[in-house]
Amino acid sequence: MIIESTNIDLPQNPPLLIADVSGSSIAGFQTPETVCNYMSSFLPDNAGTILEPTSGLGNLVKALKHKGTVIEPQDFFAMEKQRFDWVVMNPPFTPMAKGYKILYECMEMSDNIIALMPWLTMINGQKRTSDIIEFGLVSITHLPRSIFNGARVQTCILQMSKGYNGKTEFLNYCH
Repeated sequence: MIIESTNIDLPQNPPLLIADVSGSSIAGFQTPETVCNYMSSFLPDNAGTILEPTSGLGNLVKALKHKGTVIEPQDFFAMEKQRFDWVVMNPPFTPMAKGYKILYECMEMSDNIIALMPWLTMINGQKRTSDIIEFGLVSITHLPRSIFNGARVQTCILQMSKGYNGKTEFLNYCH
């Protein structure tokens, strides 16, 4: 795998949004608006159908609406499995096995994935790393810890395109 490095200057991120919606399982670290906008920038205009499998408060959904038709299931695991033009997601990190399961299922449902994941996704499992590279890893964007105030998990954004076998770019999200 060949890695190239590039800096990306983006505006200062807003404070972390933490929610606990009564009667719902939505709680925890929500994707900040600037990161949502960055993730949506990977998609072309008129991107078609876009799955956001774990929408939380809907921050990613809001950023994606101008790109295509966004599908946000109430329960990803209960939904009928189908094909989507794109998947854009920030799956739960607790338990991480659930996040990995969502990633693997989405790899069967789309050829184009933008996924905010813990760095451990790439460095803590040779088979998983190989699976992602074999799928087609276009780029990895390093996110600074300050993106999710109070989080102890280092995160990155994976840009995946099925069948891609070129150089993997390493991007540094700067704010």
